[in-house]
Amino acid sequence: MTVRQQSQRGSRCEKHLAVSVGIPAYNEEKTISQLLQSILKEPHQGFHLKEIIVNSSGSTDDTDAKVQTMMRTDPRIKLISNAHREGKATALDSILRVAQSDLIVFIDGDVVLEEQSISTLTRPFFSDDKIGICTGNIMPIKDGNSFFEFASLAIRSLHHELCSYLISKGQIPKVNGTFYAVRRTILDAFPSDVVSDDEYASCQAQKKGYHIVYVPKAMAYTRDPHTLAGFIKWQRRIIAGQMLMRRHFNYEVPTMRASVVAPCLLKVVGKHKGKLPWLSALFSLGALSYLLAFVTFLRNEIPYRY
Repeated sequence: MTVRQQSQRGSRCEKHLAVSVGIPAYNEEKTISQLLQSILKEPHQGFHLKEIIVNSSGSTDDTDAKVQTMMRTDPRIKLISNAHREGKATALDSILRVAQSDLIVFIDGDVVLEEQSISTLTRPFFSDDKIGICTGNIMPIKDGNSFFEFASLAIRSLHHELCSYLISKGQIPKVNGTFYAVRRTILDAFPSDVVSDDEYASCQAQKKGYHIVYVPKAMAYTRDPHTLAGFIKWQRRIIAGQMLMRRHFNYEVPTMRASVVAPCLLKVVGKHKGKLPWLSALFSLGALSYLLAFVTFLRNEIPYRY
């Protein structure tokens, strides 16, 4: 291949993989500038960064001001500012409606991206037009050694093991809503009553014949709740959202099946067998969260916000 041919091929790929980054944010003044800077500084290998759309939904801190400051440094940054907090699905839907690219990367506003994570996440789209979603690998930011930091690590590790297990069995991995890329043609909108936006996207992709790909090397880091109330609220929302996916869309999230979870859970327990008291406490909190989520489900309460 000549240099000219390589250049032409690269131009075609870049044009094909124009990317819009969508960031739902609520009171993220501490992290939003760093996130935007990391996206802008990343070498755009194989994709053209068309725009970064931040939806600040009901923020009461300086999130909007931070974004507006960054907007003055790069016109690709755009802000949707809503006075009222209406939930993540509504925020994503607003982003979806204004995004100008065929590929959208959704990133939560409190995330820290590893170098070249967007390039790594979007790379599989090059080789297969039938790939509809690529989902990244999320791990907790480690800044201590408390029980809840251990719980966060165990849960995030379980998600990684679940995705790896499902792939090994020729099944569809679970999408992680913290960091994933989706083809625009898959989604017309995010319904406002959807809690599990990631699973809704996965459901729609599969209905249209697209593949879901887990990209474990596309790393991102987040800080999960570190209080009892916050942890239960976080887990309750996730579980209730998955139950609602089954009720409203007849879609069973793969990680709701005991046959899938059990072998992966045993693997995670084996890695942390030196912390059996903490594992026991985590199982108890998981059971309580499931019970509360089931009550939420029976009452048909939609936990839009968290």
